[in-house]
Amino acid sequence: MSIKLKSVNFSYENHQVLKNVNIEFLPQKIHVLLGPSGGGKSSLLRLLNALMDPNSGDISYINTVYSQTHPKDIRKKIGMVFQKPALFDGTVYDNLIWSMKVQKLPIDKTKIENMLSQLDIPTDYLDKEIENLSVGEQQRICIVRTLLANPDVILFDEPTSALDPQRSKKVLELIKQINTQYQKTIILVSHDIDTAIDIADTVTFLHDGHVLFHGTKEHFLNSDNEIITNFKHGK
Repeated sequence: MSIKLKSVNFSYENHQVLKNVNIEFLPQKIHVLLGPSGGGKSSLLRLLNALMDPNSGDISYINTVYSQTHPKDIRKKIGMVFQKPALFDGTVYDNLIWSMKVQKLPIDKTKIENMLSQLDIPTDYLDKEIENLSVGEQQRICIVRTLLANPDVILFDEPTSALDPQRSKKVLELIKQINTQYQKTIILVSHDIDTAIDIADTVTFLHDGHVLFHGTKEHFLNSDNEIITNFKHGK
């Protein structure tokens, strides 16, 4: 059940953002997309969630080509957590059951409480108002809400960029736990090499729309590509 991109090109406002991308994301792994700003990472993530369409090339999941599938059907299998927490006013419980309602899944409060407990989130959070949570807590609730919709794949667009190191660590620990405990495929965008080294099974490095590297983090760390070397040294 891998996600495959074949000869994918994407342009936005006369700027070619992605150029002949050919990669495969294997199931039940943590894949980290690295590279400088403007390299195409977030655009690639949005293509995977069918929020945008490529100008050419094919994206497929479970041997089904996106262009032959309704976007809603893709999003049932491939969920997404955005950079900033996307929650509405109300309680944590109100927000958590929203994704289940959208997917027309049965709402089982016991199941929700069990999931929170399994992910080390206190069940008394359910009655808390969203506005009373920290940004880090809100992001964790966004992740649980996406998980409750039961996708095969969860996409993360820089989920820790607005967090301090301590809260960032908690979110990353939650992502690793979801991958291990629920066997979900994770694709995560980051600017931070330390993030990739800590949680990744594979690394994809994007620069100016091109995939310069796609492989294990060990091979990434040993890459002698000049652009990648400069990135690793913060240049």
